Amino acid sequence: MKHICPHCGAELPDKASFCPHCARSLRTPERVEAPVHRRHRRLWAVLPVVLVLAVALVLWGCLRPRGLPKGPTEAVILQEDENGQCLVSTEVMQAWFPAVMNIAFGTTDITGDNIDDYLVDTFQMASLVSSRGANGAGGDRSIFNARNNGSNRHCLLLFDTNLHLMGYFIGQPQNLGDGQWQLDVTLCDYDFTKLYEKERAAFEAEWDSLFTNYIAPEDIASSGAVWYLKGYNTGKTSTLQQSDAQLYHLWRVYNSPTRENQCRELARLEQDLPDEGRWMCYLLLDESNDLVGYTMLDTNGNGGETA
Repeated sequence: MKHICPHCGAELPDKASFCPHCARSLRTPERVEAPVHRRHRRLWAVLPVVLVLAVALVLWGCLRPRGLPKGPTEAVILQEDENGQCLVSTEVMQAWFPAVMNIAFGTTDITGDNIDDYLVDTFQMASLVSSRGANGAGGDRSIFNARNNGSNRHCLLLFDTNLHLMGYFIGQPQNLGDGQWQLDVTLCDYDFTKLYEKERAAFEAEWDSLFTNYIAPEDIASSGAVWYLKGYNTGKTSTLQQSDAQLYHLWRVYNSPTRENQCRELARLEQDLPDEGRWMCYLLLDESNDLVGYTMLDTNGNGGETA
């Protein structure tokens, strides 16, 4: 019987171990199994990499941006008054959504799609953190000045309990003409208890580091301050109080990536004094937007007492 080279097809002599024409081996290579101890050694070398990847995936799942909650939308129509202003209040929203208990409304410079970023920037969150969950914003109200900021980005959040978001609008109100403006509110079901607990723990651990250097009004000019961050119109005494919602607000803004955008020139301070009978807290910053100290002022620009 003739033997043919499987590589070049030439006829082979009997018992040939290689082809004399193409010089290629005619022996079938035998599979050699790696010793068991070597296979185990390879497994142990790969295992740490697998564990690191698994932990990274779990952390990414826990820490990734939450995004904006999905849900149906409902149009809310606001009507301008003779001054070109639209009232946005809890009562106005209750006409559209009877379950609304509190609202938050205003312009925003936040551009992301993580709903938590908008929640921590509200008076609702400030009230919750400062009261340790006892009180929300309560009958909050705001004015939408259509003639001055109708093209600005706005955020409306609707709460049916202190820690539950039932709807939101983020974007530019739509001008329908005849003094009417439309907000397309997305209805949702978002419990932000964990976010509140996280914010409260961080605030209580860090807040006092911002309020250690009180600067009296007469010393502000020589303090090195160039900018300031404005608190809320909520102070009831001349003494700094941890339970005052404006302290959380200032702590949050100071630690925000948009801090620079919210700084105001020191020359404007007299234009931002609180209402009669109220005290406002201000963080004073240098030209690099770093903290210099804080001050407390009343409606006449008089200074408060340190805590």
